[in-house]
Amino acid sequence: MELKTIGQVSKGYGISVRMLRYYEKEGLLNSQRKENYAYRVYDESAIHRLRQIIILRKLRIPVKQIKNIFNNHNARLAIDIFEKNIGELDEEITALSTIRGILKQLVDELQNKANITVNLEMLTDPSTLPLVDSLPFKKNQLNGDLTMDALNKASDVLNKLRNVRVIYLPPMTVASAFFTGEAPRIKAWLAITNFVEQGNLLEIKPDLRIFMIDHSNAIGENFGFEIWVSIPEDFEVAAPLVKKNFLGGQYAAHFLGDEDGFSVALGLQDWINESDIYQYDISLNRTNPPMNEINSFGGRHLSMDEVLNFYNDQSLPSESRLDALVAIKNYTPIDEMPVAIPGIEEKCGYKGSVAIKSKFKVFGFTRIMTSESGSPEDFISDLKANGQLDIINKFRKPGAHILGYGSHDMDSAIRGGWRFTVCLHENDITDLAAFSDICNYYEKVDASRWLIFETTRGEDFDGHGICMKVGYTWNSIISGSFMAYPEDTILINSGCDTGTVYCWYPIK
Repeated sequence: MELKTIGQVSKGYGISVRMLRYYEKEGLLNSQRKENYAYRVYDESAIHRLRQIIILRKLRIPVKQIKNIFNNHNARLAIDIFEKNIGELDEEITALSTIRGILKQLVDELQNKANITVNLEMLTDPSTLPLVDSLPFKKNQLNGDLTMDALNKASDVLNKLRNVRVIYLPPMTVASAFFTGEAPRIKAWLAITNFVEQGNLLEIKPDLRIFMIDHSNAIGENFGFEIWVSIPEDFEVAAPLVKKNFLGGQYAAHFLGDEDGFSVALGLQDWINESDIYQYDISLNRTNPPMNEINSFGGRHLSMDEVLNFYNDQSLPSESRLDALVAIKNYTPIDEMPVAIPGIEEKCGYKGSVAIKSKFKVFGFTRIMTSESGSPEDFISDLKANGQLDIINKFRKPGAHILGYGSHDMDSAIRGGWRFTVCLHENDITDLAAFSDICNYYEKVDASRWLIFETTRGEDFDGHGICMKVGYTWNSIISGSFMAYPEDTILINSGCDTGTVYCWYPIK
């Protein structure tokens, strides 16, 4: 029976290593250790299971529901899950139909007045609202208020993962229960609920708050689970619980509900990246003593979930009672030129430097990498064949780098793959307006520090491992990394397999 490495599976099925590890963490996929081999491998049964996962994800079945299907072979459960998703798709179809219908009616109205200067006030004019009344809703006749409600509902349906709230958590004293080993989440929850009951905390502090912190690393290895409950400052705390001071701060919040935690995390990431007001706060100083971050593959920035309605329900919460919280701060643009790292070449064999970059946009051509889409090299070949690589070079400022950006976002996760984009930094484009009209994609990247390695084209370069080897922790919040190519073409083939490439990795 042939065993395949995680790299072979990732390339063969268009699934990122990060996504494979996420599936393992969620219990959907099993790998094994091969004797005297550093990497995990997959057997034929695991590959078969992966194919099933890919198909279900392409059908937009959430990971939590896939777990239920795999763990319960009752056909009725699968039918219920599929019918629920059909209902959600019907809602999205209705929402899109609403928006399309309104736009079509507005186009028809404007075409009748083609020689009149457009007045956008017409959108809220009473004479425009009847245009929507003829749309195929359950109720054919809608008044102006209901028309706007329908449009708002349509917008909400299509953007349900982007209903982000910005909240401020005040400083508070907390009792912390932290457990490792078998079932740490359950152990921590029992310790906290017993502490609350024995201390009569719901009577003493009815506004108490409960927070959960998963200390698992990026490949799903269990480093423990921690749960906090807010307490009066002078409240007595006995072992195994410890008293901590939480310093508070701003957070982006989103209700998990029935969504995959991974999808919500990507939705929050997209929202923060796009924001002109906020950026991630990756400092580790929001608790005293501070939490220690796990130094493993990709690192992991510890974020919190808040338990909702604990006063009325002290049972172990599922996603339907959790708010996802991500630490943010007010955005302050800071740009610093790359600074060489003394002695780094002796440590890892590569020249390296560190730069700080403010939020920036990249513009170019993109493809979501799945088992059907081919490899990044295939995509680059297609760009070259259809002239899009020539377009990039046409708008590239002299000496600027062409960027290959491998990333994750909510859209790629829904489709069961990852995103590869051939692009230019916004500052490296000669005519941004013209280029943005031609290219099919842009993405905004959050502010961060970047570790830059100088390597050779086509070299098998383990960026994650080398980052940690030289003492840096990967900033997994920036869900992607760049390869910067100074030449006219980034195509790797027998005629172009040498030359310098710069690898940009986000670090803390």
